[in-house]
Parts: sequence; C-alpha cells; structure tokens
Amino acid sequence: MASAPSALYSPTGILVENPTADAYSESGHTSALSPQRQQQQGDQYILSLKRHQDHFPAPSLLQRAYLNGILHKPKDIAFLARMAWRTIYSMVRLHCVELPFLIVTRFKYSTKHHPLGWPWWWTIVIALIRGVGVELRTIGHLRFVGHFMEGFLPLQMIFMRHVKVQKNVQFKVRLEALTRPERATLTHVREELTRRGVSVDIMNPSKEYLRSMHYPVHGPHAQISNMPDEVGRLEEGGIYSLKGEWIEALHHANDPRPRSTTVVLYFHGGGHGFLSPKSHRDYLARFAKEIGPGTRIFSLDYRMGPEHPFPAAIHDAFAAYLYLVQPKHEALILNRSEAQHLPVDPRDVVVGGDSAGANLAAAFMIYLAKYVQPSTSSKYIMPHATLLLSVWADPTSSLPAANNNDWYCYCPGPIGSHPFDKKTFTEFKALNLARNYVCGDVSTNANARNALGEERAWLWYASLAQHPLVSPVHRADLSGLTNSLVQTGTHDRLYDDNRLYAHRLGKENPGRLVRLETYKDQVHVHQVFSILEAARTGLKNLARFIERSRLIRDAEEGIISQKEFHEVESRYLGLGLIKDKSVDNVEWVAVEADGRESAKDEGWPMTVLSKVWPLNEHIEA
Repeated sequence: MASAPSALYSPTGILVENPTADAYSESGHTSALSPQRQQQQGDQYILSLKRHQDHFPAPSLLQRAYLNGILHKPKDIAFLARMAWRTIYSMVRLHCVELPFLIVTRFKYSTKHHPLGWPWWWTIVIALIRGVGVELRTIGHLRFVGHFMEGFLPLQMIFMRHVKVQKNVQFKVRLEALTRPERATLTHVREELTRRGVSVDIMNPSKEYLRSMHYPVHGPHAQISNMPDEVGRLEEGGIYSLKGEWIEALHHANDPRPRSTTVVLYFHGGGHGFLSPKSHRDYLARFAKEIGPGTRIFSLDYRMGPEHPFPAAIHDAFAAYLYLVQPKHEALILNRSEAQHLPVDPRDVVVGGDSAGANLAAAFMIYLAKYVQPSTSSKYIMPHATLLLSVWADPTSSLPAANNNDWYCYCPGPIGSHPFDKKTFTEFKALNLARNYVCGDVSTNANARNALGEERAWLWYASLAQHPLVSPVHRADLSGLTNSLVQTGTHDRLYDDNRLYAHRLGKENPGRLVRLETYKDQVHVHQVFSILEAARTGLKNLARFIERSRLIRDAEEGIISQKEFHEVESRYLGLGLIKDKSVDNVEWVAVEADGRESAKDEGWPMTVLSKVWPLNEHIEA
C-alpha cells in the first residue's frame, strides 16, 4: 500500500512552499547563470546548429516523398510483393496446418502462431499484422503502412459520443531558449571536457567526448551524462514548429461522476519513426472517457527520426509541457488562436505514452528532473503520475524477450542492435529503428552522425544508444521520479523491458507508488485494440491509477488527511486492486483474461536482466 508523506517535496527533495505560483510565472524559469553568460552560450549554440545544417544538403523532393510514405522506387515493388506473399503464406499455414491440428486436439495445445488463450479470430488478426511488419525494411515502408493505420483507426470513432477533438493545434519553439536550463546544468560537464583538451566538435568528435554521452563525466562538479546537440534541420534562428491535438471527454446527463481536472500529456508510439496523434485518436478518446468527464488529453506530434534524431523528441516533450503549464514562456511562440490558451495547473498533469512514446515519456521525466530542475531558480512541479504502456526502455533489443522466437506478438524483433557488437550493427539487415532514432538515415537525411562513414556512425550509435535518455532501463538514474504505472503483456516483444524498468523504478523510488501489470496472453500495446476485454481492463486500471496517484498528491499537500487517504486505499485493497509489493517496492500484478489479479510473475530473473549490459564498457572502434 502506498504511503502518504506529510509534506510536499520537489523532485530534487526541496520543500516547495507555493508550487502553483512557480508554474504560473509570466517571465519563465530563469537559469542560475548570469544573463550575459546565457546570451553568450545561446549565440554559440545557434551558430553551431547553423554551421552543421549548412554543411549537409537538405533532402531532395524524392527523398521527402519517400519519407512521407510515397513509394516510388523499383525495389518497393518487391516490398509490396513480399508483404502480399507473407500474408498469404500466414493464412495458408494457419488454416491448412495449424487449424486441423487444433481441431484434432480439441484446442488443448498451443501452436507456433496460436496460443491456448486466444480465440481463433484474434490469431488471424495478429498473423495478418505480423505478415506486414516482418517485411518492413525502410522508414518509407513503415510510413506507407502508417498512412493506412492513420486512415483506418480513427474510423472507430464514428459512433463515439461525448468526445470533443481539437485538431491541428500548432505553436513554434525557440530551441535556444528551450534548452537554456539543460545547457546550464551541463556547464560543468563541458568545462571539464574542455579542461582535459577533449575535442567536442561533432564533425570530428573524440572518443572521450562520445563516451561522455553515456558515462558521467567526473569532475569537480560534474556527475551527469552529456547531451548531444540536435542535428535536424531548423528554421532561421533555431525556431521550429510543433503541433498536436486536444481530446476532451464531455459531461453528459448519464454520467454521474464529478468533473475531472486531469490533463494527460501523451506521446504516441511508432518506433520513433512513424504514426501520429491521428492513429491514436480513438484509443485516447476511450481513455479520456474512462478517466471521467472533463478529462483532457494533449497528444503531441513530436519530431521523429530520421529527420530529427535524438534528442529532438525530448526537447519537444519539454516544449509541450511548457505549452500546458506555462504557455507564455519565452521559448514558445503562439499564434493568435493559441494565444488565449490558459495555463494548466501542473498538479493535475499526468504524462503517458505507449511503446516508443512510453520511452519518450520516461525520458522526459528523467530530463525534467535531472537536466532542467538543477538550473532553474523556481522548480517546475513534476507530473504526479507517469503511465507507460509497453515501454521501449531498451531500443537496442539487448534483452531476451526482444530476441526470442515468440511468434505471438505482431511486433517484429529485434529492431535494434547491441551497442557493444559492431559486427551486428554493420550487418543488420532488418530496419534498425534504434539506429534511425539516434543517428538518422544517410540516404534521406545526412548529418554528422551518419554521413561521415560507417565507422563514425558506429561510434555515434554505440555512444548514444547507451545514453540514459535513450536506454533508461540500463543507464539512467531513476531516483526522484513520481508515481509510475507500467503495463505490458506476456507476449509483448518488450516484456523484459517493462519488467526490468518497473523493477528499477521501485528500487530507486522507495517512497513512491510503482505498479507493474502484466496481462496474460496479450501482445504489444494491446490497449489500442478496443475489441479486446483486456484492452478495456487496461484502460480502467490506468484511470484507477491516476485516481490513486491524485490521492497521494492531495495527502502530500494536506488537502486530505492521512486518515482519509488510508480509508480510500483500504477500499482499493478490498476490491483486489492493490497487491503486496513483492519485490523492491513494486506492486507486481499479473492480470488474467477476465480481469482477475494475482502476484504471479513469469520471465527471466532480475539478476539476469540487470546484467545484460556491462556496467562500464569502453567502445572499441
């Protein structure tokens, strides 16, 4: 059962006397650096970005068309043919080989594509999706398929009532002002590198500079991993555009629940390469309705690879958070329609995401706590809850589940390569989504990480893939985070990512509520499949977790008494919604097909998963 501290603390452990007043500051959160030093750093930062951008050509018209999912190359015909063949083969195998076996054995045994707990029609659906997924070879192929998903999935909302969608919410961002706290936090790190005479030129980086991206630089004041500069293309002055959409659950006469003040900042999945808020609109509308009338969800259309590799998406997440809680921040440029946008109370904000979006949600929370907070005079109020659905906590596919022969999940694997195995990196034949996220693609978007030879690309990949904001399950310091719920399925390709990340969250945040839910026989991000009972159960549990987290927040702030808090927690315990924390402060819950819960856990022991990566590894060329 979660405990309720008697005082409210910021993520840095400092008591916040009036947190709401900080979040509504008109002038923005100022860095501890002097204005002259900030201006000097800012000018150098913009000049560095411009020099890099001018060094490499902009994508051609055909390259941009390919990145938009418009297939036009001769080899794309082979891709479509392979996709059709794989789909036909899957159907023939299922109905001519596996179905007769299942009939003879009266469906008492599992086969390669049909687990015992699935209805036959669901096996067919997953086989069709998998038939498409295993043949994807490029981002163009991925986005081609994504267009069909973005066209089909929103159709499920045709008969949905009591939901309001505001599309194409747009604003611009000044990257220099946005990253000012980050650069201030890293001042001592970069000064230490300079003192050592380390080359920090991204066109010709030294190995020690690259190593600083994943291993803390130990100097007089430096105990944090470095951050790379962005390598995507920006407008003049380091400005770029962001967009998203609002989804709101409306109040109606048949819903007796009180109006909710919850605001969810949500990041869609898609391997950091495809999909958008449009593909997740139906699922998020159902989620908003489950939380209650008045709930609002801001779904961000963040920048992705290969056009904008890491850390662009994390900067976008921070910009979106500012758009919610401090829309007049100097880093934001709102158009006339958005200028009337009122700030959200940061105490009501929840952060969530699925798959790669969950990776971004986890990374953003770490970024806010470790890279932003230390250099702001007024601390931001951390979102009180983080919701991670099938979190892609290890993009390098280093954990066992990402490489196993489980054919039940539609998500292909592996989709990244081990950052300590150069041979696998150079010979990787499938679509390496981890490489696309941290380095981009030289054939469509040349930059300093991918256009200066395969050897240089390997060094950048091996370093950035280990960055704590890229692979938080292995490298990140997770202390000081807020309440977290992790949901996964036993047939999820990222099953081990989720289990290990929840284990570490609980171990490093003993005073917080951390819950892991593993859904029996479910696949990757099963919550988006509205036809499944397990999807509806998952959304209910997400809404309940937000309510529990809100109660903890209210108890911390003294809005409700300790007695009231424990009475509500006891009611949840009576409903069977709270289990004893079996390991390292985590509510470790297995969810059956009918929604029943137990404390059972299946999978590799944490002692094995936690040692998949060596603690300190030097990258060899």
